[in-house]
Amino acid sequence: MLDKILGKDIATYVKTHRGLIILAIILSAISSLFILIPAYLLKPLVDEGMKSTSEPVNWTIPWLTFHYPLSFKKTELTIVEGISPNHLLGLLACIAFISVIFKSITRYLSELAGAAFSNRAIKSLRIDLAEKFITLPLTFYHKRKSGELIARATADLTVMQGYISNIVIGLVQHPLTVLVFIAYLILMNYKLTLLVIISGPLIVGLVRLFGRKVKKHSTRVQDATAEVTSSYQEILLLLKVIKGFCRGKYESAMFKKLADNLYKNIMHWNRWQLGIGPMMDASVFLIVPGILLIGKIYFHHTLGEIISMLYAFSATYAPIKKLVAININLRTLQGATRRVFDIMHTVPSIQDKPGARVMPRLKDTIEFSHVDFCYEPGKLILSDISFSVNAGEMVAFVGSTGAGKSTLLDLIPRFYDVHSGSITIDGMDIRDATLGSLRGQIATVSQESLLFHETIANNINYNGDHYTKEQIQNAAKTAQAHDFIMSFPEKYETIVGDRGTLLSGGQRQRIAIARAILKDPAIIILDEPASALDPESELLIQEAIENLLGQRTVFIVSHRLNTIRRADMIYVLEGGKIVESGTHEKLIAANGRYKNLFDIQFRH
Repeated sequence: MLDKILGKDIATYVKTHRGLIILAIILSAISSLFILIPAYLLKPLVDEGMKSTSEPVNWTIPWLTFHYPLSFKKTELTIVEGISPNHLLGLLACIAFISVIFKSITRYLSELAGAAFSNRAIKSLRIDLAEKFITLPLTFYHKRKSGELIARATADLTVMQGYISNIVIGLVQHPLTVLVFIAYLILMNYKLTLLVIISGPLIVGLVRLFGRKVKKHSTRVQDATAEVTSSYQEILLLLKVIKGFCRGKYESAMFKKLADNLYKNIMHWNRWQLGIGPMMDASVFLIVPGILLIGKIYFHHTLGEIISMLYAFSATYAPIKKLVAININLRTLQGATRRVFDIMHTVPSIQDKPGARVMPRLKDTIEFSHVDFCYEPGKLILSDISFSVNAGEMVAFVGSTGAGKSTLLDLIPRFYDVHSGSITIDGMDIRDATLGSLRGQIATVSQESLLFHETIANNINYNGDHYTKEQIQNAAKTAQAHDFIMSFPEKYETIVGDRGTLLSGGQRQRIAIARAILKDPAIIILDEPASALDPESELLIQEAIENLLGQRTVFIVSHRLNTIRRADMIYVLEGGKIVESGTHEKLIAANGRYKNLFDIQFRH
């Protein structure tokens, strides 16, 4: 049932909380039954309780008696006999008060249980979505705006969380309420009730029309919201660039276009979403006077009976209107669910293959054999890359921007997969190894060296193992970071700020190197570790790198040739191919591309 209502995707998460769902439905059903009690109280209240005489009156309610084999007869069931009008009023007031209390309690508990299963379902989905973001390969993010993905993980999940319990409980509670009141109305006057029911198909048709329009415009609103969120994020991340280029007015104008588009889509959605209510109100206010007129003239009902039926008809209208709102909400939920599960259904292109084995720690050799790679078919970034590296060596890659150096390093931990050729560690193809065992022996220090909004100690100990304070400090000392850390008032407990912005570039880089060292990897990848640093910071980074020599296998990309002079082998890349290789001295003597880069950098 839930599969058909909510869709299989979200129903999978909701059904794990069946106990709470059943409890919420039972409580909502009980609450619905209590709503009928005022209808039974109105007739005796008006016809008997309001009499000015002190003569005893009887409290009766309409009832059906069963006669064999299959016949029913409408009768009056006497509840209280020979009671004064004033005492009857007091009794009816007490019953009404008690019924309202019980209705309120059961409704509260039902909504509480509904909120519990809805929140738990979305919590599980939120966790799974975060895990999906982590497992998806980098290629997934190349053509997607991060702001749009954030919108799906926040705004869309919030929509789903708000609607799930409302829909699941409402689809039981409101139809049950309608059936209870229709049964009461049929008992009071089935002919009059049938006249009202005839108008049902017209209302249903209008609801379906409005529902389709709401679903279409709801999806557009969610897409436009994602664009606005993405623009907000881009402005915050690139604020220095915007200010530096005096492009504030331009960015404001571009954002205004996105905001206008969101406004336009919200207004289209509102026209259909808000239009259904007035349409139904108009229908009901045409029906109610008819009930009053026909009931009095043709069926000779008492005033109490007419008021009771009017209450029942209006009480029937309220849940029908809520069912219409649920239909609208369901369309909105479907749009949000589709956007979230578009991500959830994405199959990672890089994952453990069936039968993947644990890769032993590097002992001998890493080998690239005729490796080709491209981000898009037909556009090779790397072509026929072949070389080998012995354990404990340091190899460096240089070349002009766009030559493929960083991409080559990203292939080692399988951030991307080769398109042809192979990469092996001690003879084992890295695609045959589990990602955990492969990446577990590799540490990467990127050019950006982003840090978490945490303490310095927690950033260094990001590997999650329970390292001692001494081990953390030793890693920082090896990375030439200990001295500047100790200069802070809070020392290793200093908060580094969002992405490490409270530290200088050189300080962030050395903490990132300390983080890599503490992991104790067999392989360390350094991607432009000294890029854009001042000479003093560059010197400290060089000393940190030299501390690693011989202890681990180091791959390094650097435009700063001073940083790589002690490398065991230097590879020069141009156009995605290795055009030169050798030690620093041999490449200088060869008087080729490397010598040209060296002369440009050190000619002053």
